[in-house]
Amino acid sequence: MRRAQFRWRRLRVQLKPGAVAATLGALAAGLLGAGTAAAQEAPLHVPNAYNDTASEPGTLTADTAILVYQEDNDRVRAIEAEASLTWNDANGSVFSGKFTYDSLTGATPNGAIRSVKPQRFQPPSQPADAETGASGTYITPARELPVDRGFKDHREAVDIGATLPVAEGLKLSVGGALSNETDYTSHSVRIGLAKDLNQKNTTLSLGFNYERDRSAPFTGVPQPLGDMGSQLIGRARLKQVYSLIAGVTQVLTPNWLVQLNYSYGHSAGYHTDPYKLISLVDGFTGDPFFSIYEKRPSERNRHSIYAGSKLALGSYVTDASVRWYRDSWNISAWTVSLSEHVPVGRSLYLEPEVRWYHQTAADFFRPYLLIEDALPDHASADSRLGRFGAWTLGVKGGAKLTSRIELYGAAERYWQYGRHFDRSLPGNLATTDLFAGSKSFSLIAGVRMKFH
Repeated sequence: MRRAQFRWRRLRVQLKPGAVAATLGALAAGLLGAGTAAAQEAPLHVPNAYNDTASEPGTLTADTAILVYQEDNDRVRAIEAEASLTWNDANGSVFSGKFTYDSLTGATPNGAIRSVKPQRFQPPSQPADAETGASGTYITPARELPVDRGFKDHREAVDIGATLPVAEGLKLSVGGALSNETDYTSHSVRIGLAKDLNQKNTTLSLGFNYERDRSAPFTGVPQPLGDMGSQLIGRARLKQVYSLIAGVTQVLTPNWLVQLNYSYGHSAGYHTDPYKLISLVDGFTGDPFFSIYEKRPSERNRHSIYAGSKLALGSYVTDASVRWYRDSWNISAWTVSLSEHVPVGRSLYLEPEVRWYHQTAADFFRPYLLIEDALPDHASADSRLGRFGAWTLGVKGGAKLTSRIELYGAAERYWQYGRHFDRSLPGNLATTDLFAGSKSFSLIAGVRMKFH
């Protein structure tokens, strides 16, 4: 899978009294192990049983949901099905398991810029003794954004976790996850501690996550910064990710809860996207002459600070959060989110939400390279590493059919904005749209059942 082409997975920090220990395993898996190209959160999240179990001992919760994600202009389309079971033991232990299946199709930008002439793209060449089932060659018409329309993949993922009381006010969370795609495999393990203080009005949490990823591109591993179509240099590459999170949750009043988290991540290994290209452009005419493969640094350090507040006024709940992010690639980002839980009658609710995101560009981001210049040590034209902003508008809703059965759903519209043209550039570059940002729409439908 050309990973992180869509943004519909995220972990929202649940600011619910007593729920921090139960959610710590999920925090380590999602908040720590995130492999996003930048820092942004995905717009939709399938509600999971971690969020409701802390105050319901002796309950088995089954949760199933389906998500449909579609980018504009017939780009990436994803369909995800998820099923989870969570058992909340009477002694405070929580055991969970989740299975996810994704199917992805569509077209994804390859990194090259638009041209006034048709462009031909081809994968790395195979060694003489190698066999391949498809050439991967395609042609992009003049003035269109170069996209690979052969994008197709699927993913199966399994996650298991347990939260155990080990002492008075102290809980241990452990878990592991496996994700498998045609060209990408990820294994991770996590461990965390949560300590209640001040009559359970204060909770301190600490978590660690280790992830090992193996990238095995369909076409093999190309030579970084090598010419498009040049011979591949291998079949697979590895990456390791170490993540740490520390946080505090504080009950300020019976109706007001706040949370503050700091997370650090270090990854080492293969960060390059083997499918991404960079256009080599004539500095006089502004026309792309050829394409080369991108190359990213082999290490990345991430820092982020999250602050959230949940305030209940009667049956209405206001959820606000802000997240700051910075990494060693010189990407800085801010995410601001606001939602309101609105009861409708006795059994229905709605949650309108708005979210704003903005990031700076990585220091090696280049929308193109000039053919007369020497090649840099690292370069990528991946729009996810460029400077852009994004807005998300959405609404979630649910209906409790009985005390044990709840139907829920969500819809969100997401769009990126950025600089499209630079009139100071030479030749045709001055009238070339250099922004490859996306717009998308997402839908979720699910059912949650509880058994005592």
